[in-house]
Amino acid sequence: MSKTHGAPASAGIVGRWNGLRPADRWVIGWIGVNLLVFGHVVLFETPLWLTYAYNGLLYAIGIWVAVRFAAVRDVFVLGSVAGVLEVGVDAFLVSTGSLVYPDSLPMLLGSPLYMPLSWALIITYFGYLGRRLDDAGGPLAATVGPSVAAMVLVGFFEYGAHFAGIWRYEIAPLAMLGTVPAFIVAAEGVMFAALYWVVRLRRPLLGGVVFATVISVSYVGAYALFAAVGG
Repeated sequence: MSKTHGAPASAGIVGRWNGLRPADRWVIGWIGVNLLVFGHVVLFETPLWLTYAYNGLLYAIGIWVAVRFAAVRDVFVLGSVAGVLEVGVDAFLVSTGSLVYPDSLPMLLGSPLYMPLSWALIITYFGYLGRRLDDAGGPLAATVGPSVAAMVLVGFFEYGAHFAGIWRYEIAPLAMLGTVPAFIVAAEGVMFAALYWVVRLRRPLLGGVVFATVISVSYVGAYALFAAVGG
């Protein structure tokens, strides 16, 4: 009986997978590789340089996917631009004492040199998700979906990074959610809710500048608000 019920279920999964667009399958696979290498870093004691190497590998995969699929390309360019410009607000978080990086390999304004690549990856994942949710459910789904997904997935990355020694948070206004400040989670929910609307500009260079501004306003604004409430 289990085989009878299992066969239709597996056939349904295969059918849904085959029903996806080629770009969808590649982005899902790309995210899967990201989760695998992140799991390796978190679960095993790995040298810090491997974090740089893994981010370089993931970014190289992104270049290949972006070259092949136009639906990914402009979001990837947007994410790459925003990732470079994001280091300014990263420096702000370090200056507050909230965000602490270990003595590391090459740094850029106090942030690991791989950080722009990491942001490019995350922005591309959620920017593409918003685009596909817009196709399936309209602007509301494209706004809410990436926001909720980001608070969960990025929160997972933040949590894992603490235990892997990649970075940690020490001083946080108002409250901590485990090892992650509440203001960080709130800021990421806000910025990724805005991402779909920035992607809609279909001007990736400008969009990258705009989204970097959104990131900065979200983090600084959330920090100031939580500090004012928390005293």
